[in-house]
Amino acid sequence: MSKNGMTQLAAALQPLKNLVWRRANRMTSLIPPPPYGGRPGVHKKVFVVCANPIGMSFSNAIADSAVKGLATAGHEVRRINLYKMPDGGCFSPLLSAEEREGYFLENDQPQLNNDEHVKYAVESLRWCDSLVLVYPTWWYNIPAILKGFFDRCFVPGVGFRYNKELGMREVGLQNIQQVGILTTYGFNNLQIATSGDAGRRMISGGMRMLFATDCTMSHQAMYNLQDPNLTREDRVEFLDDVEGKFEKW
Repeated sequence: MSKNGMTQLAAALQPLKNLVWRRANRMTSLIPPPPYGGRPGVHKKVFVVCANPIGMSFSNAIADSAVKGLATAGHEVRRINLYKMPDGGCFSPLLSAEEREGYFLENDQPQLNNDEHVKYAVESLRWCDSLVLVYPTWWYNIPAILKGFFDRCFVPGVGFRYNKELGMREVGLQNIQQVGILTTYGFNNLQIATSGDAGRRMISGGMRMLFATDCTMSHQAMYNLQDPNLTREDRVEFLDDVEGKFEKW
């Protein structure tokens, strides 16, 4: 086969290759991929997004541990809590009527021009190569403020683009090669699995389609947080485990 023919064949097979990669990588939310972040010379830019309104919450302690591990490994980290942005304000999760009407104005949506919190978040999403989401699981799903973060920031031109000539959606955040979820549950593994674990499924499925084709996802969770027998030592052990894993993440 000629070189031109090989090129055409490779282009024709690319959608199938992407599909296989995405299906395979979705399994990394269940079976963590081998750690590679700790290798010499691998420098990451990590955007850590926490979603908990209580400053002394366990979620914020988990984020602290992740950031400490990443810093020990020499990675560059940006961190926000959606309830307390760098300027002290709270990220608004509300997609306004104006923003919805301008939703398909790629890179020119109202919030990208007028909301400093959205502008900072989008700039950070484009800056990073790794994304860490830290949140408590409420009602078997992500907190509303985190959903609003997705709604207002992962818009056309950022999270994805529409190729009008091909009539299809294209990935907008190819720079993100790794996603980490750190969450807590009030119930045990079986109860969460029975409920469907909607937040985890949404991020590992639909959200990951917005990132690099070979993007992997790690999921680390503490279950039974409402168990009266859960001790302080159990929490400290989990925090130490998070720090250790993110040194190698």
